[in-house]
Amino acid sequence: MILSVATRLRRAGMEIRMLIDGTDPFAAVKPDARLIKLLVRAHRLNTTLVHGDGVAFAALAVREGVSRSYFTRVVRLSYLAPDITQAILEGRQPRGMTAEKLLQHSRLPLGWHDQRTVLGFAVASRTRKIHQHP
Repeated sequence: MILSVATRLRRAGMEIRMLIDGTDPFAAVKPDARLIKLLVRAHRLNTTLVHGDGVAFAALAVREGVSRSYFTRVVRLSYLAPDITQAILEGRQPRGMTAEKLLQHSRLPLGWHDQRTVLGFAVASRTRKIHQHP
């Protein structure tokens, strides 16, 4: 008997888990207003930085009422891969992803592929055949 099941492999810490279709970790998640607000703020702060007209970085942070560290961490989120941003806006982020957890990635890589891996968006879809002997 040959049984075909669509599965995905996903890294979970030191192990790799096999996820079976129908148990999609992205499916049940709804748009998170705090995550969306954080992304909007990231793009607004980036625009402030770009159009700062020579104003010192520290002065921009003070003007926004935040620390330089927070300003930096939030601005970095404006460089997320477009598909990650779209997934968050549509509520398709990985379970457990919160605004606080996203901010913890203060050294988020600039490479979009690496961002997907670090943030849990890199789930390779694969179909595997499981052979079962009678």
